[in-house]
Amino acid sequence: MSSGLQIGIMDLMNHLIGALDAPFAGAVVFGVHFDGHLVVEALLVAVIVFLLFQKSYQPQKRPLTRKEIDQLCDEWVPEPLHPAITMEMEIEPPVLESDAGPRTMVSGKEVINLASSNYLGLIGHGKITEACDAALKKYGVGSCGPRGFYGTIDVHLDCEARISKFLGTPDSILYSYGLATASSVIPAFCKRGDIIIADEGVHWGIQNGLFLSRSTVKLFKHNDMKALENILEEIALEDKRVKKVLNRRFIVVEAIYQNSGQMVPLDEIIRLKEKYKFRVLVDESNSFGVLGKTGRGLTEHYGIPIQKVDIITAGMGYALATTGGFCTGSAKVVDHQRLSGAGYCFSASLPPYLASAAITAIDVLEESHELLVRLQENVTLLWNDVGG
Repeated sequence: MSSGLQIGIMDLMNHLIGALDAPFAGAVVFGVHFDGHLVVEALLVAVIVFLLFQKSYQPQKRPLTRKEIDQLCDEWVPEPLHPAITMEMEIEPPVLESDAGPRTMVSGKEVINLASSNYLGLIGHGKITEACDAALKKYGVGSCGPRGFYGTIDVHLDCEARISKFLGTPDSILYSYGLATASSVIPAFCKRGDIIIADEGVHWGIQNGLFLSRSTVKLFKHNDMKALENILEEIALEDKRVKKVLNRRFIVVEAIYQNSGQMVPLDEIIRLKEKYKFRVLVDESNSFGVLGKTGRGLTEHYGIPIQKVDIITAGMGYALATTGGFCTGSAKVVDHQRLSGAGYCFSASLPPYLASAAITAIDVLEESHELLVRLQENVTLLWNDVGG
């Protein structure tokens, strides 16, 4: 508002007050002296009250005519269901015409396969193929039911026991789909009001689990332990400032990150976990059967007792060359998932022959130490000659 307009309004108010001051000069009602200011203020209050009780203007409602409806329909343009198709989207992925081993057939031509996660080269292994053949003859292909409803077959229990024996944990639980393992495990333990601190570089399965949990999720910079500790310190200070709410608190990381290939510093994670009283969930999909002297994963690699990690998940479609996933830990951790793990409760159980394949793959891994030696040699060769 310009200064000239403000001055004009003030002059008008002064004239109005001056005009009202003269008639009420010296007027006293119930001991209260009346002047022009009180009269103007009373008028303003009366106007405001009048306006508040006025009904708002509403245009007359009438139904649309047939012509108007047709016109609106003709003018309506629906939102596209998908983005515009580009040339890159139309590129067809290569189709394999043989097993996904180190060498495979694509379009009738043998090529070197550097794209699969067949880390130990167990695809097509004779012992695993024989175990699958025997399981197919005994059990057929599928189970046609979830684990809690006539879908549990003895080979499932054998596979869970074999994983626990190999890793040295009290119990394990099988999931039918590797990617759905973390997506089921995280919401089974974390609900609204709980706190999850996760690495910003975790794979999509974990991201989906974080979303489904509806917990308070805080992300720290990828593999940055200082950033993780800063968040933990902020939460600790907030606990001191306000009354501490009882909730579950997890740090969620991957042993070897699928999106970057970096390894998480487990020793630092355990130190922070114990300092700030958090639980830890580690996804070992890309480290199980790969890290450690005997392939037992990240805890063996760092020489840390596996009991210090509260929950371990892993997909079996990597080093074990089968499919599905598992979660391992204490008996309480596993038993809780048998009623709360969505992927366990509502999905048809893992086909029996794939459970047999996993058992045999672990047997081969234990018996054939040279597999790990060759893998490490290949990693070193690739890193020095290509990555370096």
